[in-house]
Amino acid sequence: MIVQRERRRHELFARIWEDLIPKVFQDVPSYYDRGNAVASLGICSAWSNRFVQSMNLPIGAKVLDVCSGTHDVPLRMLRRNPSLQVFALDRSPHMLAEGQRRARERGLTIDARVCDAHRLPFEDATFDAVTLQFATRHLRVSETFAEILRVLKPGGIFYHNDMLRPASRLIEVPYLAYLRASVWFTAMLFGSSHESRRCISYFAKAIRNFYKPSEMSELLQEIGFADVTHQDLLTGVLCFHIASKPPSA
Repeated sequence: MIVQRERRRHELFARIWEDLIPKVFQDVPSYYDRGNAVASLGICSAWSNRFVQSMNLPIGAKVLDVCSGTHDVPLRMLRRNPSLQVFALDRSPHMLAEGQRRARERGLTIDARVCDAHRLPFEDATFDAVTLQFATRHLRVSETFAEILRVLKPGGIFYHNDMLRPASRLIEVPYLAYLRASVWFTAMLFGSSHESRRCISYFAKAIRNFYKPSEMSELLQEIGFADVTHQDLLTGVLCFHIASKPPSA
């Protein structure tokens, strides 16, 4: 299942991932979170809070946020547990610069670096937890998840949150129509660049060819994660998974 799905996603979107997505994230940093709020009618922020509240991170835990963007997840984590050692990486220096600005405003330190999520620049078994939110649709999933498994300590936890393909066709059809319209409206509202507007239809297509909640659980298990659980909204419109690295791995 993984090989066929990933091959299909690569055939459809490889050029967009390489050429357009970096330009989109060069354009959107200053309004990225506000744009998400508008497009989701405020649901994304509330769901992100629920995602972070699900995390059980001990005092002083070493945490990596992959595809950190504007540091939405790290800032929420540090608000709840200021003792965390937080590392963040993203392919876009523009998104990270905005995230670092927000961290400085709050007097917080996040060790951020520009990096490809498919090749994490850390030793094996480095982190107690790894987080990844709202970016997996733009990645080669199996490669990224294998890297995350590698850098987790045995017993470490992976927290994943994204928009998935709804399990119900009755929800999927109107949802994808709404997604196209809301992304278009947000792009017009915030004056997005030409490159960003070219990606309007891509976001719905990416969901249409993505994983359903149960499929994401299967993918995590096939890669080597254990104790996989998930919580979803409307059968997968938004969904987060929690999985652990086996103690013997």
